[in-house]
Amino acid sequence: MSTHLNTPGHIPLNIVVIGGGFTGVAFVIHAIRACPAGVDLDFTIVEPSAELGRGIAYGTSDPLHRINVPSDRMGLFANDSTHATRWLKAHDAIDAGSSDGQGSFYVSRARYGEYVAATLADVVAEAASHVRVKHQRATATSVRKIESGYAVTLDDGSHLDAHRVALCFGHTPSKPPGVIDEQALHDPRLITHPWATDALRAIPRDASVLLVGTGLTMADVAVTLIERKHTGRITAISRRGLRAQPHGLFSDAADFLGDTAPPASARELVRRLRQRIARDGARIGWQPAADALRFDLPRIWNALPAREQGRVVKRLLPFWDVHRFRIAPQIHTAIERAIESGQMSVTTAGIVGISRVAEHLSASLRRPGGTHEKHDFDAVVFCTGPARDIDRNPLVKSLLEGGLARLDAVRIGLDTDLRSQLRNADGEVSPGLLAFGPMTRGSFGEMTGAPDIARHLERVLKDGSLLAYTSTSTSTSTSR
Repeated sequence: MSTHLNTPGHIPLNIVVIGGGFTGVAFVIHAIRACPAGVDLDFTIVEPSAELGRGIAYGTSDPLHRINVPSDRMGLFANDSTHATRWLKAHDAIDAGSSDGQGSFYVSRARYGEYVAATLADVVAEAASHVRVKHQRATATSVRKIESGYAVTLDDGSHLDAHRVALCFGHTPSKPPGVIDEQALHDPRLITHPWATDALRAIPRDASVLLVGTGLTMADVAVTLIERKHTGRITAISRRGLRAQPHGLFSDAADFLGDTAPPASARELVRRLRQRIARDGARIGWQPAADALRFDLPRIWNALPAREQGRVVKRLLPFWDVHRFRIAPQIHTAIERAIESGQMSVTTAGIVGISRVAEHLSASLRRPGGTHEKHDFDAVVFCTGPARDIDRNPLVKSLLEGGLARLDAVRIGLDTDLRSQLRNADGEVSPGLLAFGPMTRGSFGEMTGAPDIARHLERVLKDGSLLAYTSTSTSTSTSR
């Protein structure tokens, strides 16, 4: 136990960062770069994984799993678009399959994760005189208010005292849909976590495989099977049968609204987007229209009444996601070839249940219109997206029960102001309690892609005010 007289310039500002994937590391990088003069920073990154900067997205070791945005758009700094590409080239991370043939590179996500971690190391080294970063391999289970700031409880029962807490953990994993019987649940060929190391090893090359979900995770699993020379049939299903779309022309034009007022309803938002696509589609494709909407989305989202936000989430979000989160051209090409050859199919159906029958996994599917069908598969892989019930997370539950946070209007994440400060149960800002990344999507309309998260962090941290000493952070602090 050590006690410090908390005086600006003499003792560090203690910041506990919960989550050490891309969002947590990007937060630390931009916080260090925005650090006010005379302030020392002491970060503790609470992350159970051995490596920082990876998380689920960049923790994959499969070289076929590529970033789904060109590297020139994945740099950590807004004013240096080629920062990531330069590092990747300097460290031989541009493999033969990275190029799209048009001057852009879609490198493996594992190598991109190396770039994120290396950038953190560089930034910390440059600021070594006034910054310390510690990686605590643990999981945070609760946060409570104390006199000097906040106390974070870890899963081993220990506590960390902090002047600031930055919530940077990613998506809450979804529960497998439908009813799964015990025999099927313990069958190694039923894979509920496709990101686990060698998760697909139990699948024989000639196995018939059901992929539950048709988004980005499905694309990763499918391309892994295809490139392993899988010969069995691959069937991908989702309730809407929507697949991630390919890339087209990129645009940085944040001019969706122009001089017009934001739409006041979900219907009007869709109408304007369709008008923009119709205007530009024949000339440059639909992708720039979607990008323009994305850049203006925080302003548009916060102008929508809560009821209309709810309509967007309930009715439009799946359609937006498949157009917003596109796949690398290499992956798109491989999947298209598999579909054209008849090896793979994508169909509209939902899961009712899965049971073990003899040597097969029997899946009960619900087709459009409500009809049920049963099909046998040799393996099933769940590729469903993140859960929306974020309050299942024990840490989030503790924040809600303690009144330090509340759910956003559409109940898909935590409510924050435009500077990512959490709002408490009464709707007031909880000073020193910050949230970033996917958990804030309901507050901004979109906050899932790495470039969007990095730009947001850079924007809200750049003036240093969120890191300045306050009356709370200059009281006596005890570290345990």
